[in-house]
Amino acid sequence: MNSAALYVHIPFCLKKCSYCDFFSVENSGRIDDLYLECLKNEAVFYAQKHKIDFWRTIYIGGGTPSLLSAAQIEKLSVYFKNSCLCKNVPPLEFTIEMNPESVSREKLDSAWKNGITRLSLGIQSLNENALKSVERHCGAEKAIAALEMVKSCWKGELSLDAIAGLPCQSEKEFLSSLEKIISYNPGHISLYTLTVEEKTTLAKNISSGKIKFDFDEADSQWLSGRDLLLKNGFLQYEVSNFCREGKKSIHNSSYWAQKDYVGIGCSACGTFYGNKSFRWTNTEDILEYEDFWSQPFSSESKIPRSIEEFDLETREFEFLMMGLRTFEGLNSAQYRKNFCSVEPWRGDLEKRLEHVKKFGMKTVENPDGSKNFSLTEDSILFLNKILLEV
Repeated sequence: MNSAALYVHIPFCLKKCSYCDFFSVENSGRIDDLYLECLKNEAVFYAQKHKIDFWRTIYIGGGTPSLLSAAQIEKLSVYFKNSCLCKNVPPLEFTIEMNPESVSREKLDSAWKNGITRLSLGIQSLNENALKSVERHCGAEKAIAALEMVKSCWKGELSLDAIAGLPCQSEKEFLSSLEKIISYNPGHISLYTLTVEEKTTLAKNISSGKIKFDFDEADSQWLSGRDLLLKNGFLQYEVSNFCREGKKSIHNSSYWAQKDYVGIGCSACGTFYGNKSFRWTNTEDILEYEDFWSQPFSSESKIPRSIEEFDLETREFEFLMMGLRTFEGLNSAQYRKNFCSVEPWRGDLEKRLEHVKKFGMKTVENPDGSKNFSLTEDSILFLNKILLEV
């Protein structure tokens, strides 16, 4: 059976955080059903065009998907179940992102009853000063209340997000916050270092001196956070992702392994791989998006999106770039199968990685005779520098 991952973008937030560089627009808290109808139509189009039997994984992200009502969560779930060629084949993993200030028991119950198996909750920090410094809409008290609610009534898997290096918190305060987050027993934690993106409000506040930010302090906090997670039994399986045994994100792993994925919604991106691969990015104009997808389908050439085609050499570099992010690493048999025609390595992964070995690599021999090559815990910290050598 043919499958693909499905990413669904809900581009609405009550208030945009000052560090956020993702596409979203501020919203009163009510999402129009028209946008959901458009998501359904777009999902059906890609499923039919690419003969997708079922969605391998589904991920509803944003923005703030928890601005959806309980009834809308049910509606979306039904739409996606019925959008593929084989109706009602459940995905291996079905995730929805929520923010603490818009979580409710009703929404959690609706998610679970309608096949959503995994909740990703954006906590970021439980330190009030840190949250205020980046203009988070949700304070620490509300975040803790949401965690208590999830603890008492959510039946599925739980992933929590945390950010190291937020302004106005010391390393001690950051670790105290992370310890509290760990105490809610998530199976998965994404730990990021604060990235200051150009043109964001945070970047302007730092440039003007309104907010003080120390890049070295941010890196130090992340390293301390990593050590705390490892001490508490989490496995680091990707640069920023940690999990209990068997709790990896199947959906995100699809990106790192170059598996086909469909992105629907404003600004969403999708990719299909082959000798000639292509990637599309949808319009950021919500009215343009809704105007097209709410009408009977006319012409593929008129879809409001940009398309990029890329050759096998570009795909090969992306394969290395994404694979080296993970601790599973790169598989020699897969590399040989996909890239045997790429010069000058012609499928020889060990030769391809010759310049990378000096940074520190691990090699694992598999029962089928293939090998997996991955960076060490120390060398993966220099991933950006290493990619310049690839």
